[in-house]
Amino acid sequence: MKRRIFRLILGILTVIFFFGNGPVTLANQVDYQGLQLLPFTGQKQLVLGEFDHLRRATFAHIQLQDKDEPKKQREPRIKYNPVGWHNYKLTYNKDGKKAYLFNRGHLIGYQFSGLTNQGENLVPLTAWTNSGHYKGTKDTNIEGMLFYENRLDSWLATHPNYWLDYRVTPIYRGDELLPRQIELQYVGIDQAGNLLEIRLGSEKEIVDAYGITRVVLENYSKNAEIDYLTGTAKPSLVPTETASSSTTAFASSQQATNPSTEASQELAPVVYIARNGKADVYWYSKDNMPKNTNWSKVISMSEQEAKDLGKRHTSKEEWLFVNCSG
Repeated sequence: MKRRIFRLILGILTVIFFFGNGPVTLANQVDYQGLQLLPFTGQKQLVLGEFDHLRRATFAHIQLQDKDEPKKQREPRIKYNPVGWHNYKLTYNKDGKKAYLFNRGHLIGYQFSGLTNQGENLVPLTAWTNSGHYKGTKDTNIEGMLFYENRLDSWLATHPNYWLDYRVTPIYRGDELLPRQIELQYVGIDQAGNLLEIRLGSEKEIVDAYGITRVVLENYSKNAEIDYLTGTAKPSLVPTETASSSTTAFASSQQATNPSTEASQELAPVVYIARNGKADVYWYSKDNMPKNTNWSKVISMSEQEAKDLGKRHTSKEEWLFVNCSG
């Protein structure tokens, strides 16, 4: 109920400040396909682009009304790993606080699509680009997708008789596995098929002559240097959030007395667990798992997630590392 009230209030503010005066483009003037819009049918439509030659997601496109949004609660975890997926827990402020760098990012968010584990709808996104902050969420950050998703959701709530046409496209450079940018495209449609301009109050919005809004977001994070070709990353020396001087001094003194602390805390981005995650141990490599393993029931997660669930690294693989290295 509280979420519904919040959406209505946010939607009303959107209408007051950012919604245009009537149709920008009449239905008989709209070349839907030429404008990269779904044809207007008065029904919910969802189209996912096919994987490209590198199994990268290519685009996701939806046209819906508020009543078409999913009613079921979202699954708690995303199990599909998009190509290029790695993860790292990196410091994001001078207090030494850490957070995971990447999210398995939905192109069309669950609040519209109802999809959780559909690979064609998932790409590796930094937490900053996906949710607006290094840790948790911040929907006031115009560099994060959440800013636009929440406001479009509110627009639908305050326009129950209108449709939203929303397309999200990852932008890759060559054969890089991670997208450098994410393009959002959105426009409203009334009952007659006329296009309605939507402005959400971001300086990144560019509206064309047809009333279609486009936004391009950078897939980056200030606390990391990302190798987009492979999806790997390392910490950046660029300062992010400011910490108190006393805490910073304490952290510096700790690093000086124990320089190996940071290295000892590094965890694997992906580990593997048998029996649909019910096994007590995890493995770093599938190649080392027993030959009689039921591979259809092997799931993956980060080592930190495994530890949080009370899992431990198998002693059998530790033996292999010690006795078979060379």
